[in-house]
Amino acid sequence: MSYFFRYPMLTQVKSWALSPNSLQKPSDSFDCTINSSPTFSVTSRASGTGSSLSTYPWTNTSSSAQTDQGVGTLRCVRKKQSKVKKGVFWGIQVAESLVWKNWELGKEITKNLTLKNVNMKTQKLKYRLPSTKFFFTVYPQPIFLSPGMSFTLPVIFRPLEEKEYVDRLCFVMAEGEFSVELKAILPRHQLWCPPLLQLPLCAVSDTTEAWFNLCNVGDLPTFFTWDFPNPFHGLPSTGLLEPGSVCQIKVVFQPLVALIYDVQAICWYGDAGDQKSTIHLQAIAKCPQIIVYVNREGAEEIDPESSQKVVNFGPAPVGYTMKKCIQLFNPSVVNAPFRIEINQNLCEDDRVFSCPIIRGVVSPGEQMWLPLLFRPHTVGLQSIDYITILPPGSTLEVALKITGLCAGPAVSLKHYCIDFNWIKLGEYATKSLMIQNDADCPAYFMFELDNQESVFSLEPQSGFLHGREQKLLTLTFRPTHPIICYRRVTCLIHHQEPLFLDIIGTCHSDSAKPAILRPRHLKWYRTHMARGLILFSPDILGTMLREKKLNRDEDGALMLCSEDPEDPPPAKYPSIPPLSEYFLDGTSDTAIFPPTVSIEPLEVNFDRCSSSEEPDPFPLCLTNHTRGKITVVWTYQANSPFQVVPEVVDIPPLKNTAARLHFQPQYPNKIYAAELEAFAYYTVLRSYNNIEEDCTVFPSWCLRLRARGHTYEVDREHNFPHYTLDVPKLFPAVSSNSTSYCTLLLCNSGSLMFTFNLMPNSSQDVTFRPTSGFILPEACQIILLSTHPKDVPWKQHSLTLQFNFCPKYIKEITMMSREEPLQLHLESGKTLYLKPTYVGGSSISPFTVRNTTRLPLSFEWKYAYHNSKVVSVQPSKGIILPNEAIIHKWTFTPSLETKYLIRAVLWGWDAGASFDLPPSQTTHYLVRVIGEGIKGFITAKEKELDFGNVLVDSEQRKDLVLLNDGNCTLHYRLFVDQTMRGPCDPDEVDSDPIALKMDKMEGILPPRSQEAICLTARPTRRLQYIWTIRCSLITHKESKHDSKEVLCKVTMMGVYPTLSILDACSTGSAGGITRQHLWRLFSLETLNTYLERDPTSWELTYKVPTRHSTTRIPSFFTPLLLDFNFGASPIGSEPSVVFLLLKNSGVVPLNWAFLFPSDQQIDLEFWAERTEFDFAELHQMRVQDNQIFTITPKSGSLCPGQEQTVELTHSHIFVGTDHLPVLLKVSHGREILLNFIGVTVQVGEKYVHFTSVSHRFTPITIGAAFPSRQIYELYNGGSVPVSYDIQLDPLWKVQNKNFQHPIFQCLNPRGDIQPGKTAQVFWIFSPIEAKTYTVDVPIHILGWNSAVIRFEGVGYDRFIMGDTAPFHTVTTNDQTPMATRLVVPGQVAFLSQSRISLGNIPVSSKSSRLIFLNNASEKEAILFSWELGSSNIIENVVLKVSPMMGMVAPGENIPCVVTLKVSQHACFYSFDMVCKVYLQKALAQYKAEMQAWEKEKNRQEVEFTITEKNLEGLPEFLKPSSCTACDRGRKYKTLPPIQKQLPYTPPVTWNLRSPKPGQIWLCPKAPKPCLLYLGLTARGHNVDDFKGNFFSEFPCYFIYQPLKEKKNKGESVIVEGEPEQRPFSRQAKQMVTDILTIVIRGLLEDRKFHEDVENTLVEPIPYFSQFWSEESARMLSQKYSLGHVSDNSTSCEGEEEEANQDEDKEDETGEEEEESWDKGKLFGSLDESLSPSGIQKRSLDQLLLEELNSILQEETARREKETICRLPSFLSLRQSVLENMIQNIMLEASRGEVVLTTKPRVIALSPPPQTLLSGPSPDSILQRNSGQYFNLGSIQVPLPQINSFISSGAKLVL
Repeated sequence: MSYFFRYPMLTQVKSWALSPNSLQKPSDSFDCTINSSPTFSVTSRASGTGSSLSTYPWTNTSSSAQTDQGVGTLRCVRKKQSKVKKGVFWGIQVAESLVWKNWELGKEITKNLTLKNVNMKTQKLKYRLPSTKFFFTVYPQPIFLSPGMSFTLPVIFRPLEEKEYVDRLCFVMAEGEFSVELKAILPRHQLWCPPLLQLPLCAVSDTTEAWFNLCNVGDLPTFFTWDFPNPFHGLPSTGLLEPGSVCQIKVVFQPLVALIYDVQAICWYGDAGDQKSTIHLQAIAKCPQIIVYVNREGAEEIDPESSQKVVNFGPAPVGYTMKKCIQLFNPSVVNAPFRIEINQNLCEDDRVFSCPIIRGVVSPGEQMWLPLLFRPHTVGLQSIDYITILPPGSTLEVALKITGLCAGPAVSLKHYCIDFNWIKLGEYATKSLMIQNDADCPAYFMFELDNQESVFSLEPQSGFLHGREQKLLTLTFRPTHPIICYRRVTCLIHHQEPLFLDIIGTCHSDSAKPAILRPRHLKWYRTHMARGLILFSPDILGTMLREKKLNRDEDGALMLCSEDPEDPPPAKYPSIPPLSEYFLDGTSDTAIFPPTVSIEPLEVNFDRCSSSEEPDPFPLCLTNHTRGKITVVWTYQANSPFQVVPEVVDIPPLKNTAARLHFQPQYPNKIYAAELEAFAYYTVLRSYNNIEEDCTVFPSWCLRLRARGHTYEVDREHNFPHYTLDVPKLFPAVSSNSTSYCTLLLCNSGSLMFTFNLMPNSSQDVTFRPTSGFILPEACQIILLSTHPKDVPWKQHSLTLQFNFCPKYIKEITMMSREEPLQLHLESGKTLYLKPTYVGGSSISPFTVRNTTRLPLSFEWKYAYHNSKVVSVQPSKGIILPNEAIIHKWTFTPSLETKYLIRAVLWGWDAGASFDLPPSQTTHYLVRVIGEGIKGFITAKEKELDFGNVLVDSEQRKDLVLLNDGNCTLHYRLFVDQTMRGPCDPDEVDSDPIALKMDKMEGILPPRSQEAICLTARPTRRLQYIWTIRCSLITHKESKHDSKEVLCKVTMMGVYPTLSILDACSTGSAGGITRQHLWRLFSLETLNTYLERDPTSWELTYKVPTRHSTTRIPSFFTPLLLDFNFGASPIGSEPSVVFLLLKNSGVVPLNWAFLFPSDQQIDLEFWAERTEFDFAELHQMRVQDNQIFTITPKSGSLCPGQEQTVELTHSHIFVGTDHLPVLLKVSHGREILLNFIGVTVQVGEKYVHFTSVSHRFTPITIGAAFPSRQIYELYNGGSVPVSYDIQLDPLWKVQNKNFQHPIFQCLNPRGDIQPGKTAQVFWIFSPIEAKTYTVDVPIHILGWNSAVIRFEGVGYDRFIMGDTAPFHTVTTNDQTPMATRLVVPGQVAFLSQSRISLGNIPVSSKSSRLIFLNNASEKEAILFSWELGSSNIIENVVLKVSPMMGMVAPGENIPCVVTLKVSQHACFYSFDMVCKVYLQKALAQYKAEMQAWEKEKNRQEVEFTITEKNLEGLPEFLKPSSCTACDRGRKYKTLPPIQKQLPYTPPVTWNLRSPKPGQIWLCPKAPKPCLLYLGLTARGHNVDDFKGNFFSEFPCYFIYQPLKEKKNKGESVIVEGEPEQRPFSRQAKQMVTDILTIVIRGLLEDRKFHEDVENTLVEPIPYFSQFWSEESARMLSQKYSLGHVSDNSTSCEGEEEEANQDEDKEDETGEEEEESWDKGKLFGSLDESLSPSGIQKRSLDQLLLEELNSILQEETARREKETICRLPSFLSLRQSVLENMIQNIMLEASRGEVVLTTKPRVIALSPPPQTLLSGPSPDSILQRNSGQYFNLGSIQVPLPQINSFISSGAKLVL
């Protein structure tokens, strides 16, 4: 349907005039409405130029908010008077502007400006006149406005020119100044429309509508033209708007593509059409979707060939309509319109399927039931049709196949022969007959029997049978003559073949007794009829039987005697179709068997007769066609108006006789009709005595004569027939040379009988039986029709029925028939191109064949035999139903890489006929089949596919994309090989199933396409999985396939979620626990070890936290149990808080949770809970109810690498030991039971916490001369100091058992432990055998309990174990993290490292580390101070931190150098240093408050006020009136005598006047410092052991000689052994350090030095650096160490002794230094002697002698220099200089002054001249070639020692 709109010309739109001032703000009153009316109309109010819209084939679906308006309706709406926009300035409300419109030149226009005081006070204001002369007002004067009052100021406008005027009227107030705009504008065009219009969602090819208002807010009539971009259309597109008018514009949105539309529509207007208004149109178009459900609840039937959904009606009764509904569901958000497309090839009269809904709309998210109707016409025909549901755009169409079977009635008789035997004349006999309908289809039946005229009557004679219904019929036999009566009655059934009922009976009289007819005689009669013996009378047959001319067969029937054995067997009665028997019964020209007796005519029509006089009789002719004499007897009824005369007549053989039919009507204006009955029989059968053989008894023949007439007068109206007629429009389909039959049902629905007869002008090609008859009221007549079509084109047959002899009562019946052609439609054409197929494979190509006829056809494919190995078709033969399309699947299996051409023939014929038909009754089609065999292969888009890390027992999916780049379809099959790598048992993992599942293992890949196969990986172990996916192409033989080729390798790593504890720290009452001890208390190392392992199957019983327990103590599925010991604290103290830093150290996200027992308990009803609890349950309930243990947060989620802090708190509420089992659950991972333990003691009670009852020492090699000292720690958890005492008796017993060798030694068996502190007990484990030693040692706590600790130690033989000896790896048992990872809430400072591990170091060495103290606060500075602790100090060990205290600015950091100088004993070192950090602001505030408090305290101590008035009864010394106290003349007063004084009782009022709590000034509490713990661990080795195991690291350390030093502030020193002399004093050492510092700084500032260094960069690197080897360095080191221990040389004994003097002898040392400098002067004189002037003065001999002396002196000086360099004092000096220098460099680098990461520069020195005097010594060359030292002047520093001062990631460049 299309809609066209034409606007012939513009006309003015009528509108109401609106004031221009009323349209100041159109946006306040105009809005948009949405409409979706499908009807377009134009009212008389709008007109415009024409424009056409495109055709809308779909039903409009959008909802409408306004449906009563037509398109383009110009609604002239008078707008409400808009209010003037006002503003408030300092309490004065006034209009923001005054606008003059529609003014004229020369006229004054006045407007009033109103000012209103909205303030609560009186306002005063002034105003200034406008600046132009066109606007003026009254002379300015002050205006006073009271609250709520108004003042009106007239403003006059006087225009002189036609232009716009703009001015301002200013008002001045005390608060400020404001102005009002004065504006006069000219008339103008101005249209307004909303800026945005949002249209509703619309489906593709559908339409939606919306409305908006176009307003003329200008002053002139305005013509407008709209420009809408596609797919938007606007109506009206043009128009004319009067000022103030409003026009509703309709926007139609009809998208063709699913997009988001955001376009702009432009409205052009104005005199020149150059002004425009725009509106944004936004709309969304979506593709509609319709899902068709045939059977949503059950399984839907799918056609296996076409894959179409099948709507199967099943059997449906013929002539009735069956309804079935299918469901249409719209899952989209837009309306889904649709239309139904049916098959157009069918004839409308032959269509049995229909759909009453051709178009429709399914709302979003809704469903719609689509009815389908099935009305079959032809019984037994399977009907097939196809319908297509088309959404808009014909996309995603849904084709449905509809099938249905036409089911007819199945009426049957219980008996088909009724035998009345014989009765006497004048009597009657009755029998019953059951008729039933075995089908569900109802049926109409009728027996061709006139109950009024026949000797047999049947009640009811016609009727209706419901489905599965049966009825009882009554048959009555009333004979009128003593004869044999036999009648074959036809039962006509609508839509079914007729049934035949044989009724026999014999009547005897007193004089005549004919032979009795029995059912066996009927069987013999039919056999005799087939053999032609019924034409002979029984007496003749009896004679022939006696004469042996006839014999009897096995059934007793007669047959001719045959002498020739080759003669055919005697004929049998054939099986005659009921319809053929009915139509070929001998009454017409064609008959199956020749008739024996005939009558002419069969029908007699008397037409109009008079009831007063009898009409002329009608002559009849009776003919005898037999060889015997017959007798014809008419069964006349007394009340019948018709009678044949004579009633009984004998007819000789082969003769005929005449008779007359008389009609005697009795009543006028009545219709008479009857079927007269006569029986003809052989005359010899009148008496049974004439019958010699029983087999010669023949039944009688029944002759029927239809007679009718009426007595209606000429002017009398005939009775009107009331009837219903059911007649088909088409004859059933038949093939050529076949007869088509159908039935016609004519029912009398009136109360009167009516007659019918076929008019002579009816079509002669149709046989009509019966051609006439009568129908009683409520009875029906079934008429059978047959035709023999001869041509293919449709032929129309016209049949005319006349009722009641009246020409007006005519019924025209039109039917059509044709000879159905044998025609098949090849929808794929006569050429079939097979798909290119790979050699050895197979492909299937569809070929559609449709049966366009109404007949079921049989088909068969035939092709050459040699092509059967290449192609095959399925189905190769079968039956195709009418209108059915069968997809024939051709399978192409090429064996060679070539092209194939095959000719196939499709044969078709009628399915009801046999295949052996002549060619004229068959059809065939030649089809050319073309195919090609090629080669193909499949590849994977990604050769390697990585799933990454996948959680064990979880699934992850990825797509494997297969590519087929060839031109053929490939049928493939995939194979998977699995390999697992990792720590596992190969035999165990080999039996594991393949963990990679594919959604399809084989499939078909079309050419030039790709397919994504979903791979699902589900690892079962924490291993690396490697899968190799192979592919093979499947050939046509399923058991064979090509070689397997590798497509892709898939890898995956099965992982468990891994949680680890990175760091832990404690605060509160547990703040004194060191980090190392805290890790042991909480078993964090063991916990991390457990968390790294794979979970057991029991632990994965519940993969996520689940409430599973019905008891208060849940069952646990983990074998792991760890203690979380919070230590001990006094009752009432602050809670012990431990912070744990959790980290997801795995590669997958994880969820963790700490589950208390209550978190695992199922919430039961009150009646299900137990009321009796044991001690453990009560204890847990107390702990949980009082929240003694709390965890915050208790659960969380962590991404890989993410960290989270958990706070564990133990509250000290009750005295005793608290236990609580807490389950640490990692979802899909480990499940570990943590036993929370906390001890609360009484205040003042002693308590020492023992971590465990056993302690294992570090393994020590046997035979060690100096075993390392090891540490055992004791923690004091009480509030008072304790003393411990270790019993050494067990150690002596072990010593006695081991040859008096001290296996275990305790160095400090007694000591004190401060509250909340840890004491270190030093042990020496010295094994003598490679075994494990154990000893149980009692440890007594004085005044408290004792404990027995088992100490274990393992000795090993390093020569046997070799490299596996633990000496190389074990340094300390402290496994706490190095860096500070955990920050306590509120902590503003943190250390860059929380633990320093120096590792393995030699004894008497000094090591330093640089750490940073960072201030995280951006606003506040912090103060810090270090506490090293005296309890951690070992003898002769120096531990210092520099600086010891200081301040850190906000956001900055400060470097701290931690230095450890170890003793000469091998030992394990473990130090815990504490850095106390204070906020500077808080500390300053505390000091100020403390000073104020002390001042107030001092004041209160010397001042008091007496407020009592009644001082009677007080002691004398308390009375204020004592004169002695205030006597100024006496400075002192006499003390009272010493005596025993009674206890003083103050007045009660003193107690009442106690100071108020608010007046008590408490002492300020010092701010709590933030404690930062720094742990330092190391293991000291003897020099020999260290060189033997860590030789490469020995040059990195500097060995100190035992020196006597004073203990400085910040150092912890205990002097060991006797004091030794020091070579230099501290002042001298500092002087040398300063001198060297000045020299180095001078070099750095010397430009000449810089230039020389730059010049050396271009010189080649010395070649001798490559000669360094480890052996030479080892020799040099050994030489150095030997020289270090013993005396260097005899010549240096004096200097060595002088160097080892005490530092108090400074004068002697100074004299020795002066002597060394005097020797230096001698060296200088040698240079003077070598000058040219000196050579001229001396002779050659003297010169040589002096030169030799100078050489000797130089050698001596060199050796002295080397000796000085080896002095311990000089080495210490050099070490301190380098340390100071490197520390300064790192400090500058931390401040950004030096960049340590710049590219290093290589400095190569030029080779020195090869002269005798300046040649280097061998030792110096060796030192230079070693490459291990950094040369700085005369100082040589090992490079690794420098690197020890550089923090991680920094690189020192010199």
